[in-house]
Amino acid sequence: MQKLELLPLILNHQTFFQNFSDLIPREIFPCCSEEGSEIKLISGPPHAGKTSLMSQIASNLDGVKFYINFEDSRLQGIGSVGLQAIEEIVAEIQKKETGENRSSRIFYFFDEIHNLPGWENWIDRLHKQGAEIFLTSSKSKLINEFSSRFAGRYKILKLFPFSFREYLRIKGNGTLETDFLTPSRSDELLCMFLQYFEKGGFPDVIKNDDIRFSKEYFEEGMQKAAAAGYDIQKLKKLAIFLISNMASEYSVDTLKKVSGIESEELINTYLDYLEDIFLLYRIPKINSLQESGYKKDTPCKIYAGDTGLFKAVYPDYPDSLGLRFENLVLLELLRREKQVFYFQNKKECDFVIKEKNSQKISSAVQISVCFGNPTARERETLGLTEAMDEYGLKEGLILTMDDEETVKVESKDEMKIITVKSVWKWMLEELSATAIETRH
Repeated sequence: MQKLELLPLILNHQTFFQNFSDLIPREIFPCCSEEGSEIKLISGPPHAGKTSLMSQIASNLDGVKFYINFEDSRLQGIGSVGLQAIEEIVAEIQKKETGENRSSRIFYFFDEIHNLPGWENWIDRLHKQGAEIFLTSSKSKLINEFSSRFAGRYKILKLFPFSFREYLRIKGNGTLETDFLTPSRSDELLCMFLQYFEKGGFPDVIKNDDIRFSKEYFEEGMQKAAAAGYDIQKLKKLAIFLISNMASEYSVDTLKKVSGIESEELINTYLDYLEDIFLLYRIPKINSLQESGYKKDTPCKIYAGDTGLFKAVYPDYPDSLGLRFENLVLLELLRREKQVFYFQNKKECDFVIKEKNSQKISSAVQISVCFGNPTARERETLGLTEAMDEYGLKEGLILTMDDEETVKVESKDEMKIITVKSVWKWMLEELSATAIETRH
């Protein structure tokens, strides 16, 4: 593309980027801070707010700021001539804004960079010239490619749909502290949590109180798959089955049967795609992981990328409240940058957790909607205690809908402490995160 063709298109992109509204804070962990000169990749599901996060970051920076969305079909086939034209346009903007002061900082903000063929070489050159660069991608596999190409010169900012804390902020619900809550305030927060639990965390779903947006996002992922050569009917059957059975193990034979996909290799290819677009997460069984390392045949549980997808894609499916509840906790753990596994031996523990970049199990978490039920209480306590024994943990956590207590259990001649806590209070706990004022 020539410079004259690009100029009006690029100016439209700048206008869009500079005119967001409705600021709310997003929580980004310090290890994923937007500060520093490294190339930043904001990775997360489509429609989770990556562009608006970049826009707010840009509003806090001094210098020449330049935005392009490479998902724009008009930029297809832009070629090396077009990329050179972009740099010339930026140089002209810099001169216009700063005069002859060429020492002013240049910030590039590029959406969905994976749509630009050969993007790595261009980004590498811009960065070496001193530009500061923020990129987004809705492809999870780009993280590994990015880490390999830009080793030592990058940061990953993982963005998820809204947390419960962020949900309350967008609803204008005021203070989020959970200490000394009045009964009426507790009831109010529980009610809002249940609404969040039902609809999920996508910004437009919350803003418009309309779960149909989640359905549209699901269909959008399917259409992109069709364009990439996937059998959309088989992929959709597979995705709907897995979402409607979230937080469950799966067998390849079952997936073959429900989807009509005959090849195990093709099943894995389709699973890779669904995970790549953040529609699903695969969480491995830690026992098998330790024995064999992560492989395609490592037992896994499947979780949905947002709890709102359940009723969006299969509204008439019999609801399993406990599995959706478990899914919600999994997303919060990933949001908090935890390495998550499940434990299964004689009993089962929903989550055993490692801190980021650690090889040691640091905590175990059990999920129980009905902890007051004696049978459930015994099952969840025994499963958690077994995991605690396995990894030498003295304390464990059971997250419930609204129960709270402390349980002492003697196991292997040692007293273990299990904290029972309501999930919505746990989700509102202050974290070592940086709140960035951003737009949805």
